[in-house]
Amino acid sequence: MDRFDIYFRGELLPDTSPQAARLMLGRLFGMDEATLDRLFSGRPMRVKARVDADKAGRYRAAFRQAGALVDIVPHGAPPPRLRTVAKPAPESPEPSANQARDFEVLPPRTGSLVDCAPPVVPALIGDISWMRLDAPGVPLDERPEAPKPEFDLSGLSMSEPGSFSLEDCTTLQPPADLPDISHLGLAEEGGEKDKDG
Repeated sequence: MDRFDIYFRGELLPDTSPQAARLMLGRLFGMDEATLDRLFSGRPMRVKARVDADKAGRYRAAFRQAGALVDIVPHGAPPPRLRTVAKPAPESPEPSANQARDFEVLPPRTGSLVDCAPPVVPALIGDISWMRLDAPGVPLDERPEAPKPEFDLSGLSMSEPGSFSLEDCTTLQPPADLPDISHLGLAEEGGEKDKDG
């Protein structure tokens, strides 16, 4: 089974203050001020060593709850480096193809797409102070009910059960009249018409 080491290097979620993260991590893990000072020193600090992927995921979730991000690396791998963003020179806004970039590939099943998600900004809700809730059972449509249609069914009757068949509905068509074919006769094969016929 793969084992992993968990490091924290002071990276926080946007809109999370270091004081709030320190307070929450101290409560979650029972850390004293000296331990928190070492944790937030800016250097990569190993939080836990040799854990499986499931436990590493639980540590990631706990730190994320406090607004902090951890790095999960294969056990025994060197600690992660501090992330630095290369700033392009003022005269060239686009970085060149030869410029070094700081990319990291996480071990399988240790990353989280939540880290890549853009922050969600709540949408403003319009004024709904004019809206109200009626008591249960009050109809939403206040228009008057349409009158029920009236049909005269007095001329209709029903047959007794079993006394009726769909065959009773069949309309028999009279046979078609055949045309007069008495003047027609049969001819011998390959010969002339039979004079008697």
